[in-house]
Amino acid sequence: MIVVLLSGCALTPAVTESTQPPETETREPDPARDAQKPKGFGLAYVPEYGFNPYDCVCVTNRPVCSLVYESLFVLNNSFQPEPVLCDRFAVSEDGKNYLITLCGEASFSDGSPLTADDAVASLRAARDSAYYGSRFSNVLEFSSRDALTLEISLSQAYENLPQLLDVPIVKAGTQNETRPIGTGPYVFSEERNGLCLRRSRSWWQDALAPVEYDSIALTAAADPTAVRDSFEFGDITLVCADLNSPNAVGYRCDYELWDCPTTTMVYLGFNLYSDLFSDDDIRAAVTHMIDRDSLTVSVCKGFGEEACLPCAPDSPLYDETLASTYSYDEEAVAKLFRTMSVRSHDPGSLLVCSADPTRVELARRLAEAMTAAGLPMEASIVDAESFRDRLERGRYDAFLGETRLSGNFDLTEFFRADGSLCYGGIRSADMEQLARDTLENSANSNDLYRGVMDNAYFCPLLFKSYAVMANRGIIDSLQPAVDCVFHLPGGRSLADASVTYAELSGEEEETEPETEEAP
Repeated sequence: MIVVLLSGCALTPAVTESTQPPETETREPDPARDAQKPKGFGLAYVPEYGFNPYDCVCVTNRPVCSLVYESLFVLNNSFQPEPVLCDRFAVSEDGKNYLITLCGEASFSDGSPLTADDAVASLRAARDSAYYGSRFSNVLEFSSRDALTLEISLSQAYENLPQLLDVPIVKAGTQNETRPIGTGPYVFSEERNGLCLRRSRSWWQDALAPVEYDSIALTAAADPTAVRDSFEFGDITLVCADLNSPNAVGYRCDYELWDCPTTTMVYLGFNLYSDLFSDDDIRAAVTHMIDRDSLTVSVCKGFGEEACLPCAPDSPLYDETLASTYSYDEEAVAKLFRTMSVRSHDPGSLLVCSADPTRVELARRLAEAMTAAGLPMEASIVDAESFRDRLERGRYDAFLGETRLSGNFDLTEFFRADGSLCYGGIRSADMEQLARDTLENSANSNDLYRGVMDNAYFCPLLFKSYAVMANRGIIDSLQPAVDCVFHLPGGRSLADASVTYAELSGEEEETEPETEEAP
């Protein structure tokens, strides 16, 4: 499924584990520091998108959601899952069944305890949503074993299912409401001055809240310009924005800046049936023609990470040594062209949607780079309807695509029959199986990535990031995670919560007592 995040509103969405025990942070009073802090804290939101975490695709509203809702796991800025509402989890030997025990002390903002039925209702709502739905295509069922135990049954073995479970959990019965009830440190409150967030008296975590304010004002904004103006005039103190979105606006005031990572990949797709790109060697040469670093800095304003593999560079799955074999290399391109018989042809067409100025500029730069390398190309800029029509009909040589991948960087939709990302004739049963093998065992990831790049089914360019801007001194530290601006660092690692399946299922074998041997 191609998920389009309306990011300007700002419209728009083998693991190395720490062995350090979790620590509860305490902060001594500092009058000098506190005196310098602004007296209030505010966030913007776009009313038409609401705060239902399963439906809201507006990046402006998502930071509010990360203060109200918590998930079983959060995907940190290294794309590794950290347990939040999950106390313990286990996977069956065949990798197709997961058991998750919830934190028994967790409760919702109304004081009611978190139960497995709440988790089931939330995950089913997420599975039915456009924002999260595609990641759960291999889930057979979510069910509750008992009050605190969630069971997930899969049709496909998964090694890293927790990477997909950074889904907000809400109280059962409220999952379809505009503002469901969550377990986070803040709760929605209707005040005389309008909607705001209040610190939740029922927050269950023994840790500092990510924001040190009892009340957070929420300012309604109609568009990115209104969000920017509210920030510059001091009505709001923090904003998250996709500065490469079609509706993005510039920020002129002084602020502190953080990157918020995403799993959104920008890539170059090929039509394997076109005269130009039916040759595997020509497609494979393209990756060496592209100076990704220059594109990321000059076109994307630095809000992205160049990627030579179809995986975010900060992920443990990304192999820098392997990636370097597909990087920008003029000499490699020249050598390839000397050994290939590239017949002359009219310039090829690089299809791009006119609705996104950043992607249009990227397409123009890519066409220039390929032309300079000896492969004449022209950007073919069309409206959204024509883009979709030509993509489906195969009326292009290459296209510039963007897709929001799942947290485990599942590539099966590129190669599956009728896959939502399977364009240009790249369907491959062997590659689909390799993608599935990687879901089961991440040690297969390098083989998968070699298959993608050596056969040049498509060419990754970069992974986008959002900008988080805040008034200076408003927050002591911030470590935005994937889809969670107000991430609390220093929590438990995945290893802290992992146990054997027998422990959670109650199927541990009884051992016979040892008997002393007769003298």
